[in-house]
Formats: sequence, structure tokens, C-alpha cells
Amino acid sequence: MGNQTPFGPNELSKPPMTGAAFIAFLHEEKKRKCSNPPPFLQAMYDSNLTQEDLIMWVKDLYPYWSEALVYSIGAIYIKTNDEPLRTQMLRRMVDVEGKDVVEDLTGWNTPSYEELWLQFGELLGVDRSEVLQWNQFTRTYFSMRTLMTYSRYWDWSWLDGIATWYAADLYWIDQFTKIQNALNNNYKIPNQLQLFINVLLEDAQSHIHWEEEGLRYWACTTERQLSASRAFRERLDIEYQLLVALDEARSSGSLPFQVPTANSYSLD
Repeated sequence: MGNQTPFGPNELSKPPMTGAAFIAFLHEEKKRKCSNPPPFLQAMYDSNLTQEDLIMWVKDLYPYWSEALVYSIGAIYIKTNDEPLRTQMLRRMVDVEGKDVVEDLTGWNTPSYEELWLQFGELLGVDRSEVLQWNQFTRTYFSMRTLMTYSRYWDWSWLDGIATWYAADLYWIDQFTKIQNALNNNYKIPNQLQLFINVLLEDAQSHIHWEEEGLRYWACTTERQLSASRAFRERLDIEYQLLVALDEARSSGSLPFQVPTANSYSLD
């Protein structure tokens, strides 16, 4: 169980849910924990963000899309010994790292999430050099590091990792659909120009089926269901925490604590 609190006899004595019931339970957990969007996103939906707020969002979340996702997927992948799931995880890695890495085999040319996010920033009016030099808010940084640490060590098993990706995909489909509509309606950025969001939503939808199948099959004991559902909730908490400092900056008019040195990311 790693650093996670072990489950007690009262929890473990309950019979496991059926696979279908477990998936339905996770959806209820998402509904319960995400009854309201993060305040920063709610402000976006209400057309209360300035151009500077949107640019700050792009800057502060860049390391999440460029580093944290790649790291966490790779960390979960190397724990997994079920070949069909490893294949799906590898496909997920290709999505994040860029489908153009296999262009010679498939003809796909979609770039990485990192590159798409930088292009998204340029669409909003921020030069990529500004994004790369941004000192990330410490709360965002440690939220991101929590994801990476839990993925690497045994806080999350590989099955827990699938549960966290399932949580993220459900969250992204919900929130980024609303983000896309808000950018289109409130900030006059047409949907067809929002390539990052279009790719993210398409990829998330493509992974939902195998994630559900894996959870139905492998989360077949009470302990596995308890552990996977805990990881599912923790990922939703991380997604929420990633935006807390941004809302503090927006609402207070001053910047919260930032990491002491700028991120040293390369454009190569």
C-alpha cells in the first residue's frame, strides 16, 4: 500500500461490487466531488476572466501538460504486466508525446500536448518564450509533483493509475467542453482554432472504453475497488488544486508564492 493508510477490517469485510456497479459508483463519486467547477473555471464560464488571466493560466499550467503527464503515464506503464493494457497505455503515451512520433508508420502528424499548449498560448496572445520563462505558482507545482510522486511509487498501483486516468478523462471531457464553449462565446475564439482542446477531447473519449473495461475486470476485489476509488478521488483533487493559485491571483490582484527559479524548458 506504500504510504497510503491501509484499509480496516470493516471496509474489507464488505463484498465487492460488480464491475458495472463499480463504474457507476465512480461516476457518482465524480458527481459528488465535482458538483461545482474550480472557481477559476467558473469565472471563465461567467466571462469574468481578463486576457491577462487567460495568459497566466497558459503559463502556469504549461509544466503540467509538458512534464507531469508524460512522467505519470510512464511511471504507471512500467508497473504494468498485462499486455493488452500496456498496449493501451503506450497509445496514451503517444497521444501526449505527439502522434507525429510515429508519422513514418501511420501518417499521423498531430504534435505533442506540450506543443499544442504553446500554440494555444500564442492564440491567446502570449509568446512561447514567456511561457517557458514563467515561475510556476508553488501550489500548482506541488499539486503536479503529487501526481508524479503517487504515480512513481506505490501510493498508486497500476490499476489505481488507470482509475486516475479515467478520472482525468471524465473531468477533461466535462470541463474542457465548457472551456471550449466559453472561449468561443465569451472570448471570441472559434472552436476550430482551439486545436489543443479538440485533440484533448478526442483523445480522452478514445480512452474511456478501455479504462472502463480494465477497471471492470481487474477491480474485482473489495480492496482493489477501495484503492482504485481512492486514487480516482485523489486525481480529481489534484485537478482542482492545480487551479487554486490561479484563482487566488485573479481574485486578489497579487501573485501567490512562485517557485524560486524559472523553468528551464527547451523548445527542441
